[in-house]
Amino acid sequence: MRLISFLVFAASIVPADAQNTSAQFRPEIDIFIRQGELIRFEFENLATYTQATRSWAGNFAFFVETALKPVLRRNLREHPDVYRNRYLTMRGGYLYRTSLSNGQATSGNIGILELTPRYRLPWDLVVVDRNRGEFRFFKGQAFYTRYRNRFRLERDIKHGRFVCTPYVYDEVFYDTRYDLWTPNRYAFGVQFLAGRHMVFDPYYFRQNGSHSKPPHLNTLGFKWGLYF
Repeated sequence: MRLISFLVFAASIVPADAQNTSAQFRPEIDIFIRQGELIRFEFENLATYTQATRSWAGNFAFFVETALKPVLRRNLREHPDVYRNRYLTMRGGYLYRTSLSNGQATSGNIGILELTPRYRLPWDLVVVDRNRGEFRFFKGQAFYTRYRNRFRLERDIKHGRFVCTPYVYDEVFYDTRYDLWTPNRYAFGVQFLAGRHMVFDPYYFRQNGSHSKPPHLNTLGFKWGLYF
């Protein structure tokens, strides 16, 4: 509860330039279904509410993921997400996005390819370097692509029955519409095991973008992952 209270407090911090900064709330439910040792299917359902624009957006995605077999770490052997232990994972998928702002609805289709290597460091630290390419088709816009690189540092912690994985990350976006690296997102959060098949992940991130509306976001997210 202390962590959640701190995340709520962090998300409520708004700089003096309030017109350019908004709070955002992101609930998410993800479902993972394994098909043998090397393949699994993922269904991601994410909603966002942005305070400044009073707009809602929904993201509904389907992925197919595969991974190299070698094991990276064994600290939390009972963790539901077995793919977090692999050196290299690859996934491809499709995302449908719909949003409603000021009574106007927009939608888009996004193809996604990802490659994520993991590296083990001293002190049981793990680096996760996600590389993501997006092929974006939005109604009323020209086709464009976006590259995202997310550099994440995490560590497993286990004390008796208490098990968690705190993490921090920084993510940069390259947008071909502007030929610029924008926006930039940095975050912290922690994953909690909530049973044999569930992981609870509260997090906070700050996003700054020269071409975003609004240009600054303070986001509080709650993610539930179900693993089968």
